[in-house]
Amino acid sequence: MEEIENNSSQDEKRVIQLKKRAGNILLATGLVVVGAILLLANLGIISLEIEFSWATIYPVLLAGFGLKLWGDSLLKQGGSWTLGSFLTVFGVLLIMDRFEVITFQFADVLRLWPLLFIYIGFSIFLGGQKTKKFEFDTVKASYHEPSSGKKRKSTKMLIGDHSYNAENWKVEPMDLWNGIGDYKFDFTRAFIPDGDTPIIVRGWIGDVKMIIPNNLAFRVEAKIKTGDIKVGGQTADGLRREIVYETDDYQTADRRLSLWIDFNVGSIKVERV
Repeated sequence: MEEIENNSSQDEKRVIQLKKRAGNILLATGLVVVGAILLLANLGIISLEIEFSWATIYPVLLAGFGLKLWGDSLLKQGGSWTLGSFLTVFGVLLIMDRFEVITFQFADVLRLWPLLFIYIGFSIFLGGQKTKKFEFDTVKASYHEPSSGKKRKSTKMLIGDHSYNAENWKVEPMDLWNGIGDYKFDFTRAFIPDGDTPIIVRGWIGDVKMIIPNNLAFRVEAKIKTGDIKVGGQTADGLRREIVYETDDYQTADRRLSLWIDFNVGSIKVERV
């Protein structure tokens, strides 16, 4: 028994040491980045005269979130080194754009596709070792997905944009997931059948914009870990934001939409026209 307790104690000490080491690495990385920025500013290579707003803050949050996922993966505590490294690179490039070092916008994310070859190469170097799959937490206790007896159209993509704005496009139950990309829905141009139509939209990074006609009843449950939400005159921005909005006639309407939107980073906007 004493031997087992000693081994357990040693394992705990190793975990603590690893956490301290990871914390020191993150701190050192942050100091190096800040020091490099200040050095470039002093040399006149970049300018620090920028307006601090959400557009300048979210790239830092992206890079920080990526580093956390990366660190958790190294410590075998979940996370994902692929997603973590991708978000870190993506965030750093956006930060460099804000400081006018390079030109790189959110929409330029598709230019990072060569990273796939790097990830494959590392997998080969590691001898095909299995890495823990990053699991996206889609449902919390305070949230529920819209339920319906109708069969949902399910679509999953890693990178890409989606637009539902064709003339008289048919609205049907959908379960959409996208790693990185934007969604645009224009329900004013759609054919919406009677009954309750549930639509689930979720992903890692992206913007969601929905335009809904004034005479259509709907309910929205939207949440985002980092970003902003605007629904029916309600707004929320920052970290871990949630909004639940329901039109007055939702419960009695013969035709309605039940919307459930969940993203890690980005923005969610639902407006009536």
